[in-house]
Amino acid sequence: MAENLFRHLDRGGNMAENTLMSTYPYLAKYKIPMQIELTDKLVGLLMSIAEQKPFLEKSIGTPLEVQLLRKAKIRAITYSNQIEGNHLAEEHVTALIAGKKVKGDSVDVAEVQNYHEAINYVQTLAQDSRPLGLRDICDIQKLVVKGQLPPQLCGALRTGPASIINSITKEVIEECPPHYDLPHLMTELLQWIQENQSRNAFAVAFACHFITVAIHPFADGNGRTVRLLQHYLLLKRGENIAQFVPSETSIMAQRESYYLTIRQSRELERLSPFIEFMAECFMNSSLEVVKEAKHIMKEVAGKTPAARHDKIIKFIKAKPEISSAQIYQAFADVPKRTIERDLSELVKSKKIRVTGLTRARRYSVK
Repeated sequence: MAENLFRHLDRGGNMAENTLMSTYPYLAKYKIPMQIELTDKLVGLLMSIAEQKPFLEKSIGTPLEVQLLRKAKIRAITYSNQIEGNHLAEEHVTALIAGKKVKGDSVDVAEVQNYHEAINYVQTLAQDSRPLGLRDICDIQKLVVKGQLPPQLCGALRTGPASIINSITKEVIEECPPHYDLPHLMTELLQWIQENQSRNAFAVAFACHFITVAIHPFADGNGRTVRLLQHYLLLKRGENIAQFVPSETSIMAQRESYYLTIRQSRELERLSPFIEFMAECFMNSSLEVVKEAKHIMKEVAGKTPAARHDKIIKFIKAKPEISSAQIYQAFADVPKRTIERDLSELVKSKKIRVTGLTRARRYSVK
């Protein structure tokens, strides 16, 4: 059973290492791992992600969808920027997206506004039928760093040396390939993406995340650009769950582990540590979103007219007769006009009985 599932998830098959090296000589030159291994741990994580999909996809086209998508976008913007050292919290991002002014560092504010524009661009780009190109990736980076870098560094491959640096400790994690090989490396990356189209979308997106980080194609904005690229690849493959799940929340909560797994994958020359970490982040975030969605549904269900009618009937039934004032007081969190309308409907449907004049009305259950 497990073997059949493994084959199903890994239907693209594993390419021999020597074939990879000859097909992608520049990636091989810098010892950037390219081979996706569907380990038992990864398969289990992918199964858990798949189990959350039906519930979230059922919300499409419902009022719940609007709430979930809005929350997901705000959290993706907040935490993808926080990973890079931004100080603005969810409430600040919410206000900025609504067009309000917030107190904060001007760079932090600009990063949030840029990322909002970039994520909207990525979601539109994913609907385009043409394959991903280098210009598209450069355009994502251009939106991310707009106004933060000199114009020649926005939307263009870097022209100097670069390192992967821990944004907290400022420790150099990895020296990146020299700038003169970037065109070749990016060409191979795009080729790798196309040649892995038949493999599990999540495994490919997480692997691409690592490969692009290792290449480090831009002078700045690489982390945010890569996370948006991962988002694009999932949406492009029809994984609508990505719209609802901001895995950046889990990455931010384990930021040190994020950098550690980058280092582990580089030292071991294997994608598995990083892909497994990213799959776990996505799974944890998806579980949190589903839990929150169920809570919202429960709250909404308790506030529908039908649910409110049931509560009113139960309240009236507890006493032989009860006045309007007592009912209004018991449901103080509901507008008086709404309760008046509820009582009128319940009387009309003969679910409750009313006696007395307007000011001395008494209600009872038939």
